[in-house]
Amino acid sequence: MPENAPRRRTAGLAAPLSLAAGLALLPVAPAAAAAAPAAAAAPSASLLSTTGQAGQEAAAEYWTPERMAAARPADVAPAATADLLPQAPAGGSAQAAPRPLADATPALTAGEAVPRRGRPVAQAAATPVTRATAWTAGGAVTQRVGRLYFTRAGEDFVCSGTSVRAANESVVMTAGHCVTSGGRPSENVVFVPGLRGGAEPFGRWPARSTFTTASWASREQSTPPGLNFDVGFAVVGTRAGRTLAATVGAHPVGFDAPLDGVTVFGYPAASSTSDGRTLQFCRGLRFADLRGSTDGATNCTLGGGASGGPWLSGFDPATGEGTVTSVTSFAYEDDATVLYGPRLGAEARTAFDEAAAARP
Repeated sequence: MPENAPRRRTAGLAAPLSLAAGLALLPVAPAAAAAAPAAAAAPSASLLSTTGQAGQEAAAEYWTPERMAAARPADVAPAATADLLPQAPAGGSAQAAPRPLADATPALTAGEAVPRRGRPVAQAAATPVTRATAWTAGGAVTQRVGRLYFTRAGEDFVCSGTSVRAANESVVMTAGHCVTSGGRPSENVVFVPGLRGGAEPFGRWPARSTFTTASWASREQSTPPGLNFDVGFAVVGTRAGRTLAATVGAHPVGFDAPLDGVTVFGYPAASSTSDGRTLQFCRGLRFADLRGSTDGATNCTLGGGASGGPWLSGFDPATGEGTVTSVTSFAYEDDATVLYGPRLGAEARTAFDEAAAARP
């Protein structure tokens, strides 16, 4: 980003965290070794919060049916900055910046194809599903994906998440902005897997600790350099001596995935097409974002509340199995029919490894 580029912050976002908050300092090399190439620093992760048993129990009790119903999507709200996107041609209008997902559910007629800047949806997959659709086929995904409830600054919010395979059998993967925003960690974090209407068939799983990537925690979260790392993890406690994975199973996580076909799941907020408590999905090809971030993109109208939901590669509809290769992060203001999810690179792997090693 040019140093003098104009920037306008989204209201409500605090200043970014100091780089020292999650980055290890490197020792100064002796003068004699100055000519030698410096070794690359290993990416670090940020531990955001740790909650004891009493706090976990209080979090589970906090979420009354009324609070769960009133919780609103906590979707990332990127600022509109001139350096975010390519400049408009002479005489044209500038392209829009990323925006929250809260209103990203356009009115479409049944079966309507949604083009992606000249790329027909028919090319995305053999049987693309670009409009948010209720998942009715069952399988493992109906147990492992759920809603993530949390509070921040005294307000109640909701995202989506999924149980992922880890050594401690207790990791929920979601978006970074669901576990922290503007330097403020989420509180009263509770994962409800397999939510079906008002039913909670697998109970509530309060978080013991939360993690995110160092770059999400330390960079300006309303610009591509931050959005590229919008990944978070919650390590939940046990229930009756059983771990989350032992109870609902877990999807494996894949890093550095190619631009392949994905099936996206999540719980969008209540709207004319969603009751807010029914698992929904889209399916299609993942393609590159040409407008500022390194994220992948896919044609999908899942709206607010779906943030943090998994993007599954190699998904088998018969079993509900797949590999998590991204999570829903944001949508651009002028195109609510396309969702974007971060590439899972070295920083995401480091954050995942730390979460997987944490005590449930």
